[in-house]
Amino acid sequence: MQVLVCLVENAGQVVSREELEEQVWPEAIVTEDAVTNAIAKLRRAFGENARRARLIETIPKVGYRLTVGAEPIGVAELAGSPNEQVPSPVGMMGNASIAKWVTAAAILAMFLFAAFKLVSGLTPSTAPAIRARTGPAVAVLTFKNFGASPEQDYFARGIADDLITDLVKVSGLTTIARRSVDYFKDASARPRLISNQLGADFLVDGSVQRRGDFLRVNVQLIEGQLERVIWGKRYEGSVKDIFEIQNALTKEVLAALKVRLTTDETDLLAIRPTNSIAAYDEYLQGIDEQGHRTRETNQAAKEHLRRALELDPKFARAYAGLAMAHSRDAIDGWASDPMQSLQKAKEFAVKASEIDFSIPQVHFVMGQVELFRREHVKAIEAARRAIEDNPNYADAYALSAWILNYAGRPREALANMNEAIRLNATHSASYLEVLGEIQFVQKQYNKATSTFRRVLDINPAYMRARMWLVASLALAGDVDGASWEVSELLVLEPDFDLDRLEFAFPFKDPRELSTLLHGLELAGLKN
Repeated sequence: MQVLVCLVENAGQVVSREELEEQVWPEAIVTEDAVTNAIAKLRRAFGENARRARLIETIPKVGYRLTVGAEPIGVAELAGSPNEQVPSPVGMMGNASIAKWVTAAAILAMFLFAAFKLVSGLTPSTAPAIRARTGPAVAVLTFKNFGASPEQDYFARGIADDLITDLVKVSGLTTIARRSVDYFKDASARPRLISNQLGADFLVDGSVQRRGDFLRVNVQLIEGQLERVIWGKRYEGSVKDIFEIQNALTKEVLAALKVRLTTDETDLLAIRPTNSIAAYDEYLQGIDEQGHRTRETNQAAKEHLRRALELDPKFARAYAGLAMAHSRDAIDGWASDPMQSLQKAKEFAVKASEIDFSIPQVHFVMGQVELFRREHVKAIEAARRAIEDNPNYADAYALSAWILNYAGRPREALANMNEAIRLNATHSASYLEVLGEIQFVQKQYNKATSTFRRVLDINPAYMRARMWLVASLALAGDVDGASWEVSELLVLEPDFDLDRLEFAFPFKDPRELSTLLHGLELAGLKN
C-alpha cells in the first residue's frame, strides 16, 4: 500500500527503485526484492498482465511509473449503490473514473493479500509422497521465543536446529528437512494438517525463554494424526547448562519415540559442538544471519562465525558455516574475486571435516565449490557423500541434480531433483529454478518457461530465474515476451553483463553455455 501511495503521489512520473526504498523503508535495510514483490502484488491486485502493463509501467534500468492519476474518495462513494456494476479495469483505461477504481482495488488488495497469506501459510503447493523408511518420521517445528526480547529469536531457532542435527544422526528415524518445517513457522495450523503435509508421524513443538542467565525450554511430542501429546517436559537452568539440556532433550525425545541407538550413534550424540557458551551464541547468530541470503547479512554472518572461532578454534560447525558463507559470496556474485572466495570456502570446509566428519553440510559446501571450480566429478562425489551422511537431506539431492545437469547428465539430474522435491514437499523457489534449468538443457523450452514463471510468482526478484526465463522464451520463439522480461531484468540489474555468465553457469560442455547466451542475445541482451 505504501508503494502504491508513493506511485500515486508521483502519477505520470518515473519513480526509481531507490526513491521507493527511501520513502517506504526509511532508515531500514531491505532486500533487493522488496520493491519488486510490492509491484508484482499490486499488478496482481489490479488484474494486470505484467507484459502489457497499462497501470504500472516498468521503465528499464530506471524504475516504475503509474500511468493514471488518483484522488481520495469517500467511503459511501467507494461502496456505490447495491445494483451498481463494477467495470473491468481493461474497459476503464482512459476513463476519468479510473482513479476511483485504483483506490477501490487497492483497498480490496489489502484484504485479498491478508487472506492469501493465511491460506498460503497453511497449504504447500505439493503434497509429500509416501516414502520408504525404517522407523517413524518426526518433524521438529521452529521453537517459539517467549523471552522479553525478540532479538533472542535466533537462540530459540538454534535449539530446534540442533535437535534436528542430532536426530538426523539416528538411522532408525526419518527426520523432516528444516526447510519443509520452516513453511509452518508462522502458521497456527492444526497438528494433523502439518503432519499430513510434511509426511510426519510425530511433531516436536517447543518454546524457549531466556532472561539474563536464566533459561527455560518447554518441549512436547505430539502424535500428528491423533493430535495427542504423548510426552512433554520443562527444562530449566542457566544458559551455561544449554548443552546438558540439549543432550537430555535429544535422549528423552528418542526414548519417547522408542528408537534404539547403535553404539556409534550414541557416541556421535555425546559429542558437544563446542565447550564455549559464548562461541555457541555467536555461531547461532551467524547461522541466523546467513539464512536471510543477502550480501549484508552474509557479511554479518561471517563476522559472527569468525568471533565464534576466535573463542573456540576447534568449533567444526562454525568452520562449516563460514565455508557456506564464502561459497555464497562466490555463487551469488557478492565477491570481487569469486575464485578466492571458493578457495576460502574449501579451506574452511576441509578444516570442519578434519574436526567432525559427521557434518553433512561440509560435503554440501564442497559440492558447490568443486562445481564452480569446474571439477564436476569431485562435485558429484561430494553431493553423494552428503546424501550418504543424511539420506533425508533434500537439499543435497537438489545440489546433486544441479551438479549433474551442469556435468551433462540431465536425465540423472531430473531423477535427483524429483527425489529432492519428494523429500521436501514445501520446497523453496530454488528447487523449481534447478528443475527449470534441467528442462532448458533438455531443450524443453516451453516447459522451462512455465517452470521459471512459477519461480518468479514466488520470488519476482530471483535474477537467475528471470535470466533463464528470457532465454527460454526467446528459444521457444516468443521474442516479444523475452524482450519484456529483459526490461524487468534490467530494472533489477542495470549493470547486467553477459561476460560474467561463464563463471555463474559452470557447464562442462561449452555448447550449453553458448545456447544460453544465444537465447539472451535473441532477446536483445548484448555486451
